[in-house]
Amino acid sequence: MALFQSEITEVIKKLANKSFATQEERDEMLARVEAADGLRGKDLVWMLFRPDRAIRESGARALAHALDPETVDAFLAETKNKPEQAMRAAAGALFSLPITGIDARLAQLLATPSSPSFEPARRLLLEAPVAGGIEQLLWQQASAGMADERLPFLNKLASGEIRQATLARWMQLAADPDRLVRDKALEVLAARAPEASAETLVAELPRAGQATQQAISEGLRRVAVASGAKFADRILPLLASGDAGTRRAVLDILMATGDAAGILRRYIEFGKTLAGFVRERALDSLRAFADKLVEPVIALLGDADPDVRGGAIAVATVFEDKRIVPAAIGLLKDPDWWLRIAAADTLGRLRDPRAVEPLIAALADADVKWAAVEALGRIADQRALPALGKMLADPASDVRIEVMQALRNFKHPQVRQAVMQMAQNDPERSVRGRAVDILDELAAGDPGAQAQVDAIRQKALAASGSQGEPRLNTLLIATRNQGASDFHLSVGQPPILRMAADLVRAKGDPFTAVQTEAMLKEVLTAAQWETLQSTHQLDFCYFIAQAGRYRANVFYDHRGYNAVFRVIPEKPPTIHDIGLPEHLSEIADFHQGLVLICGPSGSGKSTTLAALVNLFNESRNDHVVTMEDPIEFVHPFKNCLINQREVGSHTGSFARALRAALREDPDVIVIGELRDNESITLALTAAETGHIVLGTLNSTNAAKAIDRIVSSFPADEQPQIRASLSESLKYVIAQRLLPSREPRKQVAAFEILKGTTTIANMIRDEKTYQIHSAMQIGRSQGMQLFDEALRDLVKRDAIAPETAYMAAQKKEDFETLVSPEFLARAKG
Repeated sequence: MALFQSEITEVIKKLANKSFATQEERDEMLARVEAADGLRGKDLVWMLFRPDRAIRESGARALAHALDPETVDAFLAETKNKPEQAMRAAAGALFSLPITGIDARLAQLLATPSSPSFEPARRLLLEAPVAGGIEQLLWQQASAGMADERLPFLNKLASGEIRQATLARWMQLAADPDRLVRDKALEVLAARAPEASAETLVAELPRAGQATQQAISEGLRRVAVASGAKFADRILPLLASGDAGTRRAVLDILMATGDAAGILRRYIEFGKTLAGFVRERALDSLRAFADKLVEPVIALLGDADPDVRGGAIAVATVFEDKRIVPAAIGLLKDPDWWLRIAAADTLGRLRDPRAVEPLIAALADADVKWAAVEALGRIADQRALPALGKMLADPASDVRIEVMQALRNFKHPQVRQAVMQMAQNDPERSVRGRAVDILDELAAGDPGAQAQVDAIRQKALAASGSQGEPRLNTLLIATRNQGASDFHLSVGQPPILRMAADLVRAKGDPFTAVQTEAMLKEVLTAAQWETLQSTHQLDFCYFIAQAGRYRANVFYDHRGYNAVFRVIPEKPPTIHDIGLPEHLSEIADFHQGLVLICGPSGSGKSTTLAALVNLFNESRNDHVVTMEDPIEFVHPFKNCLINQREVGSHTGSFARALRAALREDPDVIVIGELRDNESITLALTAAETGHIVLGTLNSTNAAKAIDRIVSSFPADEQPQIRASLSESLKYVIAQRLLPSREPRKQVAAFEILKGTTTIANMIRDEKTYQIHSAMQIGRSQGMQLFDEALRDLVKRDAIAPETAYMAAQKKEDFETLVSPEFLARAKG
């Protein structure tokens, strides 16, 4: 027997060493091995790794009769330094054999990561069939370790059957802390069990990576097809996501139902619950699906429910499709005034000539008149000229201005003549001033026409004088007419004007102390004069009929009484007028929180504050309470009830006015200046209790504004202030005024800090030094550093590169924009 065993061992050695001359000799030797008894697995497993197919197949047949407990260990030892392809082929053969206890032996080897057999056992496990004990081992390896160690086992498990028990495991992995693992689980659920895991897929869609999000979308589309429009209620909330990819994926899924009308109706109902800026964001995402949604929108514009019609017209505003025109024309006679206005706006945007006659008829509707005028101006069809021309005689100056703004879009010679008559003959200076502005636009590029406009400018902008009028009035009116921002009345100096960044001395004799005192007495009330004499300084707002408002500061120095008068524009600015980034219009959609406007004195903070108040006035129906020192811009009624209080005249201090405002049912609270801890504390309280608070602060940049607020409180109070500020802060807008390329003008550069979760954590954790870095990478979230604003202004040719270089924080980034000569002078 021993002799026979020795002969078989010799045969196996010859086969291993390829010691055979022909295939016939090889096959004879293989036959002897297969027929032999008493062989062990360790003698034969090497055969499974050979490239010679005949040896592999013969080895598998021999192993079927020679299995023993050491077979798995022998196999693992043989895998050392073997290529992956050979390993896989050998493992396939091994697992085709009726090996008992292989899963138990692998479990033993995998229990000791430090064992030399650990990694070979993992490799072998990945080639095993997903069943029984092997499946449990795969789940164990897939549930622990680093992501790159777990993913191969997850990929292996994904090829197996998804049963109720394994579904629970995949659902658990869909919430795994590791993103790669989580995404893999979601992809498996989306591909193999989308209906059973729909809730999880919907919840994870916004957080998934791009590829995984696509897989989830495909899975949920199958669910949507099976469930119909009712599935919309489960996924519609994701349209509020701030991620455009998520919103697009949601709409892809919803469109798969094939019931666009049902989806649209559900969307309209859902949209009522969204904040304004979220609703606008969702609406913008609908634009890509216009081909599927226009017809359902048109049908819903005629719905019996006014809320549905209102939602449908809101959706219609994002589609540039003239099929909407007939239905929108029908809404011009809707019982709901808001729908009539929205219809007029939509028709103007679509610029379809079919809307001209209906819009002319809508001019008789007091509620729609404004929107109809603007819409006719956009369409600019000459059939509207007679009707608009009649409205130039409207008793309301605002209407006359709106009509002129519409007329400037018409290419007709009579338009210029009509506007010129308004500039020369209108009784209101504000109307004449706007007419001159429009004439400047119409005369652009025509020297002859521009000379004609210049000839009437002085008379058009003059205020009607009267005998005994204060001498200062003439000087202030001239200051406004020349486009200056400030008038300086100073003892020993002639009249001085601030033209952009420069002080310009007017021709004339210097004022004496007696003259300045007499001129100021003419414009001050008895109470103001008494205050000035006792305190030697006074802030107030001065109004000249038909010549506007002026913010004034009077002070006493060693020569006598002096004063500075700041020209306040005749109408509140818009965020577009001052160059504020358009995305900041979302501030009007907030319902609580704090917005800070920062900058050094004279940087235009009050103008920005007025632009934001005007934004609320135009887009919301709220109660706005302002506290100012003094009142500068007077806001007319548009949509908001605005109560403006002046510190000193109407209340003793900002803090007292703010405390009272909390009992005045406000929606928006505007604080001219956050001067002390009490007003800051009250502002934070108001922002936390359901109010939007707008306030100004003297600070050179956004990050320093945070530090200034916190450091103004005692050390033991600072943690609470940090917590309150982190929760309520929405935006910090820091600004500077820079000389424009246009002569005698300035342009604002804005630094924008947005109160994101990251920024909130930095404020709360006393890491405001990191805010600058966060702003550098936060541009996609709406943030902007000063240097980025400067680059944008240079790109738009609004400021000179040299101006940007001098204002920049990192001047080296702007060196390539300026000449070597300028750079040498600047560094010299």
